[in-house]
Amino acid sequence: MRSSLALLACACLLTGCGSGPPQPSPATAPPTATASGTATAPATATATAGLVERLRQGGHVLYIRHTATDTTQDAPSPDLSDPGTQRNLSPAGREQARQIGQAIRRLRIPIGQVLASPYRRTRETAELAFGRAQEIRDLINEIYPGADDEELARALRRLLSRRPAAGTNTVLVSHGFNLSRATGLSTAEGDTVVFSPGTMEPVATIGADEWRSLKE
Repeated sequence: MRSSLALLACACLLTGCGSGPPQPSPATAPPTATASGTATAPATATATAGLVERLRQGGHVLYIRHTATDTTQDAPSPDLSDPGTQRNLSPAGREQARQIGQAIRRLRIPIGQVLASPYRRTRETAELAFGRAQEIRDLINEIYPGADDEELARALRRLLSRRPAAGTNTVLVSHGFNLSRATGLSTAEGDTVVFSPGTMEPVATIGADEWRSLKE
């Protein structure tokens, strides 16, 4: 079972960046390399309340890998205009997306832009969670015909480092490959990786089913 909250250490967020003597930070395990060479976020004992408060202040980018899918539906040549040629959300995945949205509203986390890959599973995740989605080709995955892996990675790094509108958090709903190629991070379906304001510094990874346990 995944940890209740996976966090990556961010010195500025933990010590206050010049606001006084450095304070002890929670012990953090080094990132774990996977067989593919990507890294997964280490677990720490940092309280979730601090994360929720930061998200309420806005300025973060939330990268959400689409929620659980029906893996029997994969097709080698997906047609974006035909969901029947794509791997789509399972009933469990649709429920996960709804619960993510419900938790974010319960926690009063302000959401601004919601950008999604044009695939049905990413658009549906965004729409079920937030009621809206703006399609953007920069979030498409690598198996789409003509997609350039390196250009997709560069485009995602630009999106992750772009500051959201004041007082809001930007949401990007995309695929696991994109984040892995751009940052080296490995994610499961439904994971949300939180990036700190105006940087590509990952602050936390929240599993799809972990949003419900976050406290106000």
